[in-house]
Amino acid sequence: MPFSQEEIEEAYQQATSESSNLKRELFFGILNDGEQFWVDIQPFLLSRGYRLRPRYDPEWTPPWLLGSTINTDVYDFEEALSLFNGRHLIDAVRVSDGYRVVLKSIDTSREEIPVAQFLSTPELRSDPRNHTVPILDMVLLPNDDSRALLVMPQLLHFNTLPFLYLKEFTDAVRQFLEGLDFMHQHNTIHGDACYFNLMVDPSKLVPRGVHFIKPRTHDGLTRGLEWNARSSVGPLKYYFIDFGLSAHYLPGQDIMFEGPYGQDRTVPEHSLPEPYDSFKVDIFQLGNVIKRMIDEYDGLEPLLPIALGMTRKNPQDRMSLREALERLDQVPKKVLKRRVWKQTTPTDIRFVVQFCCANPTACWVL
Repeated sequence: MPFSQEEIEEAYQQATSESSNLKRELFFGILNDGEQFWVDIQPFLLSRGYRLRPRYDPEWTPPWLLGSTINTDVYDFEEALSLFNGRHLIDAVRVSDGYRVVLKSIDTSREEIPVAQFLSTPELRSDPRNHTVPILDMVLLPNDDSRALLVMPQLLHFNTLPFLYLKEFTDAVRQFLEGLDFMHQHNTIHGDACYFNLMVDPSKLVPRGVHFIKPRTHDGLTRGLEWNARSSVGPLKYYFIDFGLSAHYLPGQDIMFEGPYGQDRTVPEHSLPEPYDSFKVDIFQLGNVIKRMIDEYDGLEPLLPIALGMTRKNPQDRMSLREALERLDQVPKKVLKRRVWKQTTPTDIRFVVQFCCANPTACWVL
């Protein structure tokens, strides 16, 4: 490093006068403990065909400290972006073809790995109703039997890009209902079929790709995406991720469950002292996602009966997933053509998109 600690400290003080939230560790290039895990295994992962971002190279030096003078604008560099999930989740590139993937570090004593592998067996993977994230590879770590890495495609949260028509949303809901029903048919619960575990394959929506840390950018730096409307590039593929609370039951095995909760803390059964039917909880969780989206958008009201049916307080009264699919198919085609809007969309944007743009996404900066 060409600069002394005193010079870096002086530059840091100057930088904090302009950006008071700038952390010392970031400016000095000190990685957190979770990130260090990935640095330690980076050479091994590269030998297995997975390249991490430069920040996790063992020889990495912060690029803002490499010039003839120290650049105090740290956030001008993509390498300033650190992981928020620490040692559990990181993005990578598959060297053989440049495909963007995500590596998840998982405790091998948990059921997550066998459930994920079961759902990605060739037989189940070939079923078009299977909307669980594909497991591309499993990497066993050297000298550490307690953890393994699952390799999955890099996906995008299903609601990062706005839905523009009711049919776009019903297409997503259909796949989530179908996917959860598929899991249940194979005696598997998700356990956390909630908002942040619902994803979409972004390859058609954002051909240039999205940054793993800042998914509303292509490069992690410049806000704004070049994106396509769902209806212009469909069909899209939607997926469930995260099987950390999932369970696979053998035929005849007791399905009554009493364990950790997922993201949704409003599930009525969670307040009961006795075990509950975990399959019914899955239905409630997904139904609550639909309710949340109806609250967030103008125009999704035709799906309210489904959401209400799936979230009835008494588990035995809840609408089944197959009934929900049947009700979804009953939405009239002319209704599916209706435009929908996030309620936060300003009036001027709605006007421009609706009346002035042949391509709505060209004049809608996220």
